Amino acid sequence: MLWQWANNKLQVFILDLDGTLMPSAKIDNQCYWQAVFECYDLHGTPPDLHGFRHVTDTGILDEWCPRKLGRCATPAETRQIRQRFLQLLKNAASRHPAYFSPLAGVEAWLQAVADWPNVFAGIATGGWDHSARWKLSVSGLERFILPLASSDDAIARTTIMRIAAQRVQALHQLEDAVTHYVGDGSWDLQASHLLGWTFIGIASGIQAEHLRKAGADDVRADFTRP
Repeated sequence: MLWQWANNKLQVFILDLDGTLMPSAKIDNQCYWQAVFECYDLHGTPPDLHGFRHVTDTGILDEWCPRKLGRCATPAETRQIRQRFLQLLKNAASRHPAYFSPLAGVEAWLQAVADWPNVFAGIATGGWDHSARWKLSVSGLERFILPLASSDDAIARTTIMRIAAQRVQALHQLEDAVTHYVGDGSWDLQASHLLGWTFIGIASGIQAEHLRKAGADDVRADFTRP
């Protein structure tokens, strides 16, 4: 599906970021929880993301704080966590830049999309906007100027995805486009089903098997041509 485009049909591909465009999902999660734990002077193991209703940066914090602290995060605490999170990501990039390098085939695929008249792309990430845009900058992918929606726009992944699609459609003045979602998590697959979108999984090994067992028909390791 990634490279098999119908010439006579408008198509929109909405892309996840961490784990999909770059192999940053694991380090992103580690930095996120380090920032949260530091803010509240806590220690521990990051919780299983599958235990949260909304696996987005805003949704996780909104659910974790009342569960763990008995209250919501204050605006000052949220700002501190966001700032520390970005600094930790930058520190990680200085040590391991490969975490934030595009997966194989991503740049060629995005360039092909830019050159093709009937195919368009945007980004829907569960991450915060400031960290997402930094990742696109450090990876060199910002040059493709993709419309982006994040958990600064909404808490629910389905809403973020819908906003991203609307921004792509508004930018290119599209109507009646077929929409696909490209992601690496089971929550991406679930959200795609809820929206009635085609899902394309980007994963390998155990994660790929999990997606297939969850019902994903199209799972590949990267964006290279089949």
